[in-house]
Amino acid sequence: MHGADGIDTLSGICRFRSEQPSEFSATMGSTDFGTIRVNRMTSTAVTAVRTRTMLGDEMGDYVSVATIRAGTVGVEQDRTSGRGTAGDITFVDFGREFELDVAAGSEVVFVYLPRRLLAERAIDTRRLTGAVIPESPVGAALAGMLEPLSRHHPSTLAEQSLIEHAIVDLALAVIQQPAAEAPAPEEMAVGNRARVYDFIERNFADPTLNVDRVAAGINVSPRYLHKLLEGDGISVYGMIRRRRVRHGIDLLSDPGLAHLSVGQIARRSGFTGLSQFGRAVRDLAGESPREIRQRAAAAAAA
Repeated sequence: MHGADGIDTLSGICRFRSEQPSEFSATMGSTDFGTIRVNRMTSTAVTAVRTRTMLGDEMGDYVSVATIRAGTVGVEQDRTSGRGTAGDITFVDFGREFELDVAAGSEVVFVYLPRRLLAERAIDTRRLTGAVIPESPVGAALAGMLEPLSRHHPSTLAEQSLIEHAIVDLALAVIQQPAAEAPAPEEMAVGNRARVYDFIERNFADPTLNVDRVAAGINVSPRYLHKLLEGDGISVYGMIRRRRVRHGIDLLSDPGLAHLSVGQIARRSGFTGLSQFGRAVRDLAGESPREIRQRAAAAAAA
């Protein structure tokens, strides 16, 4: 599959996109074993997105366990994100929205399992969505099994059934313990939000700090970062700006720093311009920087 037509061909259960559609290239093979399917894909850089409008299709009853044989794969689902490398395993639930970011030259083997199989083993898929399971002996065994099977077509129903059960048992063995140990998505989101606040707290005075740098600093995508903070009522940019303003107000209110110009305080707070600083301070405090400084000086002299 090549170019924009190749992307369109892939875009069935997910919507695929590439930053350079004309350069896109991928090979894919698949084999069904009873109720499960094994897909092998090698491609240039591509992103796969499963949107809300797709959730009602037949794949909505399936989950995917993917073994990364080469390259890297980023996964985001339920406000949880991670990036796996060769040897790792990723997990997504096709019953909910997700995004996969496949790096150029990656080779991935996917196995699609009916969700009911996990429910029968009391495996909570919510604790696995968006997860990256680190390389392990059991994971290596699953990867070693899936790669040749993605090219194999059983000659009898008996063989198909035996292979199906072997894949299911090994795949469930890979994910069962991580599912029991992993924090719930809500707990992950709380932890990730705390990481965002901490990163901004440590870097707000850097005038180059922006959404992309915050996302990179906590190892998530900008898209995931925006979703993570949806419930907080403030954007990432708003958080950075507010923290800079509060720091600037603290400096303006300190009589011991009266020798610093307002422009110097603006720069120490992460602002690149005096007018930008003045507008931001007035928006948050209702006073100009000069008024805040005069009020602090009067209070100190009283």
